[in-house]
Amino acid sequence: MLSVQNNSMIISVANQKGGVAKSTTAINLSAGLALEGYKVLLIDTDPQANSSRVFIHPEVEVSLEKSLYNVIVNFTPLASVIRKTDFPNLQIVPAHIRLSSIDLELAQAFDNRSERLKRALEKVKDQFDYIIIDTPPSLGILTINAFVASDKLLVPVSTGFFALTGIVQLKETIDMIRQTQLNPELDIIGVLCTFSDHTNVSKDVEKQLRDYFGDQVFKITIPKNVSLEEAHSNYTTIFGHSPTSAGATAYRELVKEVLAR
Repeated sequence: MLSVQNNSMIISVANQKGGVAKSTTAINLSAGLALEGYKVLLIDTDPQANSSRVFIHPEVEVSLEKSLYNVIVNFTPLASVIRKTDFPNLQIVPAHIRLSSIDLELAQAFDNRSERLKRALEKVKDQFDYIIIDTPPSLGILTINAFVASDKLLVPVSTGFFALTGIVQLKETIDMIRQTQLNPELDIIGVLCTFSDHTNVSKDVEKQLRDYFGDQVFKITIPKNVSLEEAHSNYTTIFGHSPTSAGATAYRELVKEVLAR
């Protein structure tokens, strides 16, 4: 494995539709890249803080001052809120529930509120090979900040009945960010089918996604797998909880595909 060396890749895991394994993907993609020896920073921009809970036990309180909130609102240096995890090569910037009020708090901001995360990352990104951003299930200011800061987007899509809901809106948001010159190079690194099973609905939705996005859809799909949920409840990744499970195998394959792209 060769380090990226001062050319970090910033990937946002994004879909404004909830329940698509977005945090699960951000957690296990970050951990999988770290297992390959890459230096990884996971940034949790979701007020629900699911990614933060996996790597920082709930009994360890994350203060407002040591969270992403303080970086976005008060321009605190990002380096001061980065925390080590028990996972080698993996560090995290934790979220805080107060992030849920960011849209209101920055409504009267005079500077470019869409670029705050990008500016904060400028001073630390060369220390990492990959920076993975877990985004909220919405298209508010936090998600826009993530998009502006990112090189690529990874879009998890559940292969359930309402899977395609919001995909068009997501693409419109990407186009808007490109056209406003906030991030003209923003592109999708891949679409990831999640909660895949052997039902006709799942197969039909996956076919629709492959017809619509073509080669942008990753070859690997993430199966419905109870071990993935169990890993979260045990405050660890799928690799730490059940390394031989179908979920772990799938996320290892996703890491390979991301590296190949």
